Amino acid sequence: MSITTKTGDKGYSSILGRRVKKDDRIFEAIGTLDELQSIVEDEEIQKDLYEIMGEIGWGKTLNIKHQTSKIEEKINKLEKKLKPLTKFLIFKKEKARKLNWTRTVCRRAERSVVFLENKNILIYLNRLSDYIYLLSRIEEEK
Repeated sequence: MSITTKTGDKGYSSILGRRVKKDDRIFEAIGTLDELQSIVEDEEIQKDLYEIMGEIGWGKTLNIKHQTSKIEEKINKLEKKLKPLTKFLIFKKEKARKLNWTRTVCRRAERSVVFLENKNILIYLNRLSDYIYLLSRIEEEK
């Protein structure tokens, strides 16, 4: 089967059993999550993001609370390694800048899913952006 189906050539795509314009906010949310998934280096987080996209796009039920707890544990460990901030940071090291860019995509993904009113997804993405920010700080301090 070819990847080219031509079914989206008129600006519509299928989701949840119906045809929807490609500029619908549900596609914006899934697309931003897909973008985030493509730049996150942690395989476990990539899987979490795929599951979230599945929940949004295919009506799959997901309990992301466990994954959120795991990220919160990682945040707690990283915070112990860092000194409190006393100024605004501008990341100079390449790895830190890439992580900070990833964090900004995560924040955009968070904004793009607000309309879904799914508290668990919002909390997960909020924690994820905090975690990525701490990773960027760690990289900057190396």
